[in-house]
Amino acid sequence: MMRHLYTAPSATVDTTPPATSFRALQTPGLPAWSLVLVEHWVSHEAEDAWLALSGVSEHYIENWGNAAPQAAITAFAPWGAVAGMTLRQLVRLIQQNGAPWCRL
Repeated sequence: MMRHLYTAPSATVDTTPPATSFRALQTPGLPAWSLVLVEHWVSHEAEDAWLALSGVSEHYIENWGNAAPQAAITAFAPWGAVAGMTLRQLVRLIQQNGAPWCRL
């Protein structure tokens, strides 16, 4: 099974959620944003439609060795995120603080 990780405006997740099974977590430092994990898209069209929504961004596992952007650090700073962390380190922090399901 291929899981997909996204960030999206929390309002979008509330009003236009992914048309499939998903989990979402409002970020503690920037509550206007949510982290969204999609278990499996029912179709490419459903995925494309959700990705076309304003503010929805997919995060690929092959980029997890990169430095986390400042917005991501701010979003999870209440949980201990600090500048210089990689995306992989940030995901581990998220798993430890409320989203053990955050795995690809």
